[in-house]
Amino acid sequence: MFTSRPRVVGTVLAAAAAVLFAAAPAVAVNDGSGAFKLEGAWIAKVPGAPFQWSYVLSPDASGRRASLHGSVDIGFVSPIPADQGTPLIGEGVMTGRDTAKFNSMWYGISNSPAPHVAYIGVSIGEIMFVDQGKVVVTHHFYFYLPSADADGDGIPDPGAVPVIPPVVVVSIDTRVPSP
Repeated sequence: MFTSRPRVVGTVLAAAAAVLFAAAPAVAVNDGSGAFKLEGAWIAKVPGAPFQWSYVLSPDASGRRASLHGSVDIGFVSPIPADQGTPLIGEGVMTGRDTAKFNSMWYGISNSPAPHVAYIGVSIGEIMFVDQGKVVVTHHFYFYLPSADADGDGIPDPGAVPVIPPVVVVSIDTRVPSP
């Protein structure tokens, strides 16, 4: 059977146009900035204060929810005396395209007369992505006595009253660059 050349060229051009139109939305969505995700290793610093901590966000498959693990590196002050602090643990979840919320905990440990929990620290807050690898985080710090955990699960009980009103701190967090 004989096929005309214009019909073949027209079919090829129509197929190419369909492929380009189908790909256009994907190209428009990925404008080079990439999607913000809860992932990676981070260093947090409080501007104008000698406070610094580091943490790692381990995401689920979507990158919209992550577990947190970290440590205080410099200058953390508690209203309740303790000899040392434990690592930070927590969870975060994206609440918008460039926002997230988190909740984290750690414990102050006193060594005398025997090692024991001196306080339970809680930080709840909001994350605002300002650029790839840069976030501004508002922390609401709460400090509880161990008696605020009557059921013994390691978490202050609902309605427990912190030792002092919440302390609000803003940090600028930078993601450790990939090699």
